[in-house]
Amino acid sequence: MNEKGFIKYIVIIAVILAVVFASQQAFLKENQKTFVYGAMDQGKAYLAKGSEWVTSKIYPKISEEAQKRGEAIKNGVDQEKNKISENIGEKISNYFSGVADSVLHPGTPQNCPTQPTQTQPNP
Repeated sequence: MNEKGFIKYIVIIAVILAVVFASQQAFLKENQKTFVYGAMDQGKAYLAKGSEWVTSKIYPKISEEAQKRGEAIKNGVDQEKNKISENIGEKISNYFSGVADSVLHPGTPQNCPTQPTQTQPNP
């Protein structure tokens, strides 16, 4: 292990232990409150600035892009719905024309595509 890294980690551990020990001392309680409340206020200020930045810079770009893509998706879905509707209408029309042909011209198997073909059973 690198000697500098080892010393650095020892110093970090010592600082953490010193902070933990000092935080348990009664005479530092008032200073802790001041420090914690100050840190909380500073954190709130940073969060407010970050939120403002996101709202002003990022949100408009995201919403604009989402709107563009939403319109493209909607157009694609509408096209697919139209294709499906046309296909279903065509199949229904073919079915009823086949039924009508089989009623008007009984005995001709090509007029009724809905009838299954007959097969000979194997002996």
